Amino acid sequence: MDGIVDDRLSQSIPSNRRDEVFEYLCSEQILKDYGLSSDEILDGVVDGRNDGGIDSIYILVNGHIVKDANEFLWPKSGCELSVVIITCKHHDTFKLLAIDSLVASLSEILDFSLENEKLSGDYNLEVLDARMKMLTAYRKTSPRLQKFTFNVFYASRGDSNNVGENIVSRSNQLVEIVKGYFSNVEASFNFFGSAEIIESYRKSQIYSYDLKFQKVMSKGETYLLLVSLKDYYSFITDDKKLKRYYFDSNVRAYMGLNSVNQDIRQTLEDTNSPDFWWLNNGVTILTTNAVVVGNSITIENVQIVNGLQTTESIFQFYDKKENVNDERSILIKVIVSNQSEVRDQIIRATNNQTVVESVALFATDKIQRDIEEIMLKKGFYYERRTNYYANQGVSPKRIITPLYLAAGITSLCLKMPWVSASFKSKMLREENLYRNIFLDQPLNIFPVIGYILKQTDQFIETTRPSKGTFDAYQRRYRHILSSMIVARLCNSLNFTAADIMSINLDDVKGDKFQEMWNLLHSNKAGIGTVKTSRKKNEVIRRLNLLTKEFEIKGIERYRRMPNSIFISNPKQTTSKVRVFGLM
Repeated sequence: MDGIVDDRLSQSIPSNRRDEVFEYLCSEQILKDYGLSSDEILDGVVDGRNDGGIDSIYILVNGHIVKDANEFLWPKSGCELSVVIITCKHHDTFKLLAIDSLVASLSEILDFSLENEKLSGDYNLEVLDARMKMLTAYRKTSPRLQKFTFNVFYASRGDSNNVGENIVSRSNQLVEIVKGYFSNVEASFNFFGSAEIIESYRKSQIYSYDLKFQKVMSKGETYLLLVSLKDYYSFITDDKKLKRYYFDSNVRAYMGLNSVNQDIRQTLEDTNSPDFWWLNNGVTILTTNAVVVGNSITIENVQIVNGLQTTESIFQFYDKKENVNDERSILIKVIVSNQSEVRDQIIRATNNQTVVESVALFATDKIQRDIEEIMLKKGFYYERRTNYYANQGVSPKRIITPLYLAAGITSLCLKMPWVSASFKSKMLREENLYRNIFLDQPLNIFPVIGYILKQTDQFIETTRPSKGTFDAYQRRYRHILSSMIVARLCNSLNFTAADIMSINLDDVKGDKFQEMWNLLHSNKAGIGTVKTSRKKNEVIRRLNLLTKEFEIKGIERYRRMPNSIFISNPKQTTSKVRVFGLM
């Protein structure tokens, strides 16, 4: 355990603090079957002052994380809601005090009859936001809820087989408290010790699995297989859990029991129906290597790029059955390719045939591949496909995600750092903004922006208080500070993309950041501490410090920008807002 933590500490995964490295490791392993990205794991962290003894809260619907309740694509039927609460202590044993804190907090946090303002406990903003997200998810899914699980994990370096009776008794009491609030919930309390952490850590997601088949037809490195439903169910599950890491995270979107999936369910239930593969288009698997031996095929690095609805419907149907004994067949297409451009074409082509949000397919755009290529030349890994480089062990210090880069471009090139502070993936659905961010920028600017943001984060981390939440603290200062640094180096707030690319990156270093940090916190203008960077007027007041201190001009450019990239029409729903036409 110490070796794993030491190795990750040297890579700052996710920070340079040992307790946070351990907490992240625990959450990563507990949630491993969901295949969450680093951003998604960090988004669930609520640890810090007034956290109620809770380190992380995750809400998942049909296995997919709910990051933003307003932009989540809620299934129309057949919902499975999962809530995961994690408390993590870098102790060698499991202690009663940690569970006592959870009992006190969850006893009122789960009382949805109380507004946040009526809670007796003093909880931080992250906990309250997660509570409202949980409430929204429960209300959205309850009319069509098929399964509701509420799992509490207590992770430590201890031995989960050697927990005191009084501690176990208290954990059972917490389970009863949860059940008392939800009549239809499957609640559990789990002790997650060193043995469980190490076992999960050694379970790699760079994998190869055998798939038995009944018939095979092949041409080159493409295989058409007829596979029995019971063998396919075994292939997609591990200890009766769906291997969600089989699915490319950019295109996954199980829609519950909609009309299509209801038809699939009815076909599965009717054992007298024609063979399953006669009525279903089947599944497409993308792989880097496949070898047929006898009546099975060994597949490496499995990605199910088409047939997610079918796969999840099969899993949902057989999940509750003790023994799957179904000789009906499903058609499986296995395509071997190591060429990223070919793989992207296959992903786009297969997913354009079903209802998938267009933003999920951006990863296959030529500009995204071009950004990935130029980033690699500059020593960065552009993770346009979620977890692609993380699963290969690349250090997070060198990984840049599209959302992270898009927020940086919005701040530094489009001059709207207040938008960047709360940048959401739904913003990239808007064609105009997507074009402004990615297509209208010179290609060489992307690694420069990435470098500036990473250097900014590195400095901010040195200023973080002991109880500051990692991700929230970074987002509060990242875009204000990086904008000030670039303006200082360009001697203008009205800097252009060309100006940014002309910066000597050796000048983007600690002393320059310290100078801007001191100015930001000097209170010379009497504006106080930065509590939020999501409001335009708050950001401009702080950028204006540059004008007063160094006579740096160009603040008018920021003042001309809108408060938001969206212009809402009160007669339209939020899904129909139109993006501001940026110049």
